[in-house]
Amino acid sequence: MHPFTPIQEITMATPTLSVIDPELVEIVPGLTLDHDELVKAYQQYLDRLPDAPSGKPEDRLRRLGLTHRAGAEDPWRDAGNGQFDQQTGRKNFEESEFAFFNEELKDTYFHELYKSLPFRPGRMRLVTLHPGEIYHMHTDHSRVAHVALTTNEDSRLLFRSGHTYHVPTDGRVHILNTLRHHSAYNAGGTDRIHLTMTLAD
Repeated sequence: MHPFTPIQEITMATPTLSVIDPELVEIVPGLTLDHDELVKAYQQYLDRLPDAPSGKPEDRLRRLGLTHRAGAEDPWRDAGNGQFDQQTGRKNFEESEFAFFNEELKDTYFHELYKSLPFRPGRMRLVTLHPGEIYHMHTDHSRVAHVALTTNEDSRLLFRSGHTYHVPTDGRVHILNTLRHHSAYNAGGTDRIHLTMTLAD
């Protein structure tokens, strides 16, 4: 397995992406988030989150989102919907439709992050990967940015090339080339919670 090349910082007036490996990972330079504030915002989210439409307690923490489409019936979970119909393969929506940030969360640090991004996000989601969970190998329609809220060293993204990548809780925005075949797994003993942002541009 080939190691990633060192992070190359680029200083420019307009925020650009710096490269770890141009085929796999990019990091947004000049944007370092306060990890403690991210964790605080996540707790605020959970404190305000309404019950799931199903009424089942086990569904409350599923499909959590920050952005939503116009007229969304449930702005808390609209971004948790998959872009493609699993049976037909038909696209359900465009990422650019998720142009609205949840009004109930505009006083949180998540909204400050949203306004500071140098790219246009579509779905912004809070995704938990429990110990022992793994996703099937797949590709996405767009690249996806990740910010780790809580993680462990054994939670990684895996590319078909064999490279793995760990997103640390460093307050940085890591953009993964999810157009390539990839998976994610949590082989550790604690939850991995990422804020993920699908690039709409």
